[in-house]
Amino acid sequence: MSVPEIVDLKGVVEPHLEGGELQSYSARYLTKPGDNYGSCILSISSKIKRPNGLIEDLALIAKLPPVTNELFWQIFQPERTCITENNVYQSVVPEIHRLQLEAGLPKDKLYNGVPRYYGSRISLNINTNKVDRDAVLVQENLQASGYKAGNRHKMLDSVHTKLVLESLAQYHALPIALRLRKPEIFAKYIRPYFKRFNMNNTMGHDMKEAMRKEIVEDLQIATHNDDTAVDEILELFELYDRWLEQPEAVDGLYTSLVHCDMWINNIMFRYDDKGQPSHLKFVDFQIAQYESIAHDIIFVLFSSVESAVLEDNFDEFLKIYYNAFIMNLVEVQIPTTNYTYESFLNEVLRVAPIEFPHPLVMTKVILADNSTLPEDFKDLDISVITKNRGLDTIIKRMEDILRLGKKFKLY
Repeated sequence: MSVPEIVDLKGVVEPHLEGGELQSYSARYLTKPGDNYGSCILSISSKIKRPNGLIEDLALIAKLPPVTNELFWQIFQPERTCITENNVYQSVVPEIHRLQLEAGLPKDKLYNGVPRYYGSRISLNINTNKVDRDAVLVQENLQASGYKAGNRHKMLDSVHTKLVLESLAQYHALPIALRLRKPEIFAKYIRPYFKRFNMNNTMGHDMKEAMRKEIVEDLQIATHNDDTAVDEILELFELYDRWLEQPEAVDGLYTSLVHCDMWINNIMFRYDDKGQPSHLKFVDFQIAQYESIAHDIIFVLFSSVESAVLEDNFDEFLKIYYNAFIMNLVEVQIPTTNYTYESFLNEVLRVAPIEFPHPLVMTKVILADNSTLPEDFKDLDISVITKNRGLDTIIKRMEDILRLGKKFKLY
């Protein structure tokens, strides 16, 4: 596969090198087809000349829109998604850091749940506000920093899940705190960049109908041809579609900047000397939006956690998240009287029926057989769903999702 060219990478990264100069670099694909859909991610090996004259190796990644795939350019709307993700690094994280410092937190305790930022642009034309094929976002290469990518064929155990939920709670709580403490800054510099993302509008009628046909056939297998159960789940899909069409979410106790794609491939872990996960970073904020935190909670649990682990620990997982959420609000001096555990559970139960179809659909993407995926990104298309119809691992996972959803009265 030929690697897309990045024009003037130097101009993007040098303002973030503290006086350093990008002298040279080489690029290769970082991910394989099937591991990422909404962007093209390159591994960058660069040589940096520091102000003292020393030459240093710096491992970066460059994230481009899906420049090699017209279908995914259409579906993922880079005109919106690139600007949203850039804002996470340009505005959200810096404003959160300022909030934490003003609350008295030391620098080593500031939020660090995302990769280090090395610049971005939406076009070579500095006078445009429209994303084009020269858009790029540059970050640290987390693998070079000791982090390991998740494996979509291996679900999370309880230790990993606990760390994910604690980190997710921090990611959700701090934007809420920012909105409450600095409403003008939040309204001007952050809120406009996290509007609702509706992929249904860009898929096209034929593609949506094909996907619906596939999901019905899989639901029939997963429910052993129980037409009543299938109809019940299809009603949830209609509920999810109606939610996508709704106006923007209003401010609420639990409304925050929600990732909306929080599955195992978008979480990278670092491990301690005993092989236990000690820290993580979230990546890929392209479809983040302003919504209820419960969307991320339901999605990550039912898309990415081992079924037996989820069954044994579901209630405990909710408590772990809630306690971390409250702790992070208290840390930046936000009153938590209204944030009762009862109100939190009510929010999870309110959102769960809406969000439930999301992990069901994503199961076919997450557990897609590697042998069905193309070698080249330009050949990647929605047929990944069709090619994996009826796969045993997918059907078993869908059965577990449906069973556990019923058990915990989520729909």
